[in-house]
Amino acid sequence: MIRAWVIGFMILLAVDMMVVIATLIEVYPRALLLLLQISPFVAALVSAYLAPRKKVILGTSMAIPGTILIVVMTFAYQLFGKDVDFPGLRGGLILFTISIAYGGILCALGGGAGYFLTRKSRKSQ
Repeated sequence: MIRAWVIGFMILLAVDMMVVIATLIEVYPRALLLLLQISPFVAALVSAYLAPRKKVILGTSMAIPGTILIVVMTFAYQLFGKDVDFPGLRGGLILFTISIAYGGILCALGGGAGYFLTRKSRKSQ
């Protein structure tokens, strides 16, 4: 279970770090922003697929670190002097609320997809 969760977290972290680096060097590829938007789904799908049990719960739990990473990234951008959409503490709370809802939906869908793929692969064996 821990291995599956860590792999999902590493997916989220890798995508977030790519976006941070791209922002700091002022390169904004659209594909990277799309990857950032769907990374919670991908992380949840991979975690759920790899988990031995409680797949959907583990996949859905990816919403928590995903949200924390987004809020931390936003504060880091502010420290580097970059403009952000939701500055300050109040902005961080707004961003947290929006991100946990968005991430929760995507991660629940990804967790369900990972569970479905696991069941489908077991039936074909």
